[in-house]
Amino acid sequence: MGEPSSQEIKELILALDKKIDVGFAAISGEINRVEEKLGGEIKRVEEKLGGKIKRVEEKLGGEIKRLEGELNRIEEKINGIDKRLANEEFISRSAFTAVVVSVMAGLVKYSRFIQV
Repeated sequence: MGEPSSQEIKELILALDKKIDVGFAAISGEINRVEEKLGGEIKRVEEKLGGKIKRVEEKLGGEIKRLEGELNRIEEKINGIDKRLANEEFISRSAFTAVVVSVMAGLVKYSRFIQV
């Protein structure tokens, strides 16, 4: 066995080039299939997450509305209590004033009896 001729070397190079092209095409096809599969999986996961996010947003929206209603109800109660407290304060001051005036009137009346 001697050295390969230039024709044999060319044929070997062409055969290797053909094998490389076939291998590259196979790898490219495999990459495309994997990309398509991953793209489908990503879409499926995005849709699933989108649905879950939407449900959570709807649930939170309902809870927020419920809490706003509770807050309004509490504010109304506080306003009612504040008004009642203001009325109680007015009544207490009026009663205290009436007691003081009665005591003073009694003292004046009593002091008249003592001087007579």
